[in-house]
Amino acid sequence: MRTRREEGEEEEEEEGGMAEETESGSRRFYGCYLLVSLSPRHKGQTYIGFTVNPRRRIRQHNGELRSGAWRTKNKRPWEMVVCIYGFPTNVSALQFEWAWQHPRESVAVREAAANFKSLSGITNKIKLAYAMLTLPPWQR
Repeated sequence: MRTRREEGEEEEEEEGGMAEETESGSRRFYGCYLLVSLSPRHKGQTYIGFTVNPRRRIRQHNGELRSGAWRTKNKRPWEMVVCIYGFPTNVSALQFEWAWQHPRESVAVREAAANFKSLSGITNKIKLAYAMLTLPPWQR
């Protein structure tokens, strides 16, 4: 089955828990990223997302290409400060993205998130991602 995640890209859904591969046999790229606004008016503002192509995605967020996220439009320009990749499937990466965005709601992450005084700010979001990578759903 094919699904569309980003404009112009098709992805095959994964079956059976194995890592997804391209027709050439290489592993597909699935990543989660943290953006930081470079706008003086929006200093410290962040955005967490998912991508299969980080270079293209940051260009979309910055308005150089179409299909950027609506939430990032007014806080341009953005810088991608972290990109976490190596997820075996798009589902795994999307689950990580959601948990990173909603750490207090995520069953997998809420206990680790409770150890943080604050979850806002660039530093705490990076520390949280690091802590998440040690949790069973994503540790290797």
